[in-house]
Amino acid sequence: MKLLCSLVVVGMLLSTFATAQVSSQTLRTCLELEDQSKERLDCYDAKIKPAPKQVSAPAKTVNDCRFVKEEDDRLNCFNRFVNASSKKNTTQQKRKSL
Repeated sequence: MKLLCSLVVVGMLLSTFATAQVSSQTLRTCLELEDQSKERLDCYDAKIKPAPKQVSAPAKTVNDCRFVKEEDDRLNCFNRFVNASSKKNTTQQKRKSL
């Protein structure tokens, strides 16, 4: 019984770890697709598999976007994180060049 419980816990941790490994650089490739399009959402969903459920709190990380059920809201969630990270990188590059 303990072995079964241990395997379940390890499986849950591995699946969470695998999801957490998606980098913002990987998600930025989706920005090449038209904004607010089904194709861009499909691109995000391919990288972070959706797992919709009722959520009441806003997403704290990009991985939390997979829980948003409504497609338009999920797309906006992903865009919020990816666009914010690309703005940070642009600002950091400008500072380094000065």
